[in-house]
Amino acid sequence: MRITLTLSLLASLALSGCNGEKPDGNTNDNANSNTNATAFLKPPDPIKPTAPPDPDFKPCNPYYPLVPGSQVGYTLIISSGLVNDVTVVVDEAEEEGRKVFVERTRIVDKSGGLQKAELTVRKYACEDGRIQIFHENSENRIEGKLNKVENTFGTGAVFMTDAQSLGRKGSTWSYSFRQVFWHEELQTTVPQAPVTINFTVEGEEEVIVPAGKFKAIKILRRVGENEVSDYFARGIGLVKRVAAEGTTLVLTEYSGVNPSE
Repeated sequence: MRITLTLSLLASLALSGCNGEKPDGNTNDNANSNTNATAFLKPPDPIKPTAPPDPDFKPCNPYYPLVPGSQVGYTLIISSGLVNDVTVVVDEAEEEGRKVFVERTRIVDKSGGLQKAELTVRKYACEDGRIQIFHENSENRIEGKLNKVENTFGTGAVFMTDAQSLGRKGSTWSYSFRQVFWHEELQTTVPQAPVTINFTVEGEEEVIVPAGKFKAIKILRRVGENEVSDYFARGIGLVKRVAAEGTTLVLTEYSGVNPSE
């Protein structure tokens, strides 16, 4: 279960994973195995928004706009060298009389899912310009083995603070959650200790990624000794992510959202 736990924590930090290389380094056998498996692999279904964007929609928070109908794409390069395509789509729903935003993230490695195929569903609400998270479930298939993670949040867990606080270097906030891990070959695990993520605003920087050049707010995230630098641009949201262990995520395309000064 240590692998599942590590992956989940890194996913919370940097959408991380593993490379699936054989420990004996027999690259020919590995290549042949991958080639044969790819021939029979059915890639995961692509994800798309359920409705087109509303041109009159006003985001609650410009740095995490959550525009229903929007779709953004990233390239995720894990420290092992594994390259993945990432798609994020947002839809709108109503639960218990309140408007919520449903964000789905699909991660598939370049083979089409032979080594990594993951789908995460998060649900958010907005209050006073702050994005609150209250639901997160992930299904992650690594080298054919299915893992599931369910995160449980306390009331008012702030995923992204308000824009005014983001404009102040040194602003901090945090939230905690509990996890349940399931693996098809191992027992379900429920760690006793919650996970706490701490955030610190580092200021504004210019970021260049395949999708363009953006002025972005840099936010440092910490879980224990693990650190990740996130860069958020107004009107777009996350444009770049760099983990201390080497994993990187860069924005490659977007639709339904618009960069703004």
